[in-house]
Amino acid sequence: MTDIPPPRVPPRRLLLGLGSIVVLLTVLGAVSFVRYARQHAPNPGLVAVAPFDIFATGLDRWRVELAVALTQQLNAAPLAAVPQTVVAETWRHAPRPEISAVELARQTSAGLAVYARVDSLPSNPDSVRVTLLAFDATTTKVLFGVAFNWRVTDPEGLAARLADDVRHHHPVKPAL
Repeated sequence: MTDIPPPRVPPRRLLLGLGSIVVLLTVLGAVSFVRYARQHAPNPGLVAVAPFDIFATGLDRWRVELAVALTQQLNAAPLAAVPQTVVAETWRHAPRPEISAVELARQTSAGLAVYARVDSLPSNPDSVRVTLLAFDATTTKVLFGVAFNWRVTDPEGLAARLADDVRHHHPVKPAL
């Protein structure tokens, strides 16, 4: 009969060493996560402008043109805007475009998501109804909304008006 030697118990130092390594890796993982979260936290001064939804005949070019113009108008202190080239790569239209706008903001670290639509006015073919909604990208709450009629002959003025509305209503104010 062969005697089976008793199982060998690892030395206490080895167990302490392995335990220390596990604790160290856990701490390093937590520090790494905190750094990542801080770097990717929504920037309240960064605005993501989604492509406009256009429901007016003959104004399809406004879908991107107005978003580009509004982005350019908003790209001034204290705000900054996500470039439309980044928006074009990131944008995923969904049945509820305002939700897509919030997702766009989150994916680009913007604190504010802007969604706008343009609707025709059957009673006045020379004008459209413009609606803009701005959402907090963290909470998805509507921060403000504006709606007004606008003449179709002045798309450049429309972008300037919308930029003024965003600056006026957005909670980020310039430092004094």
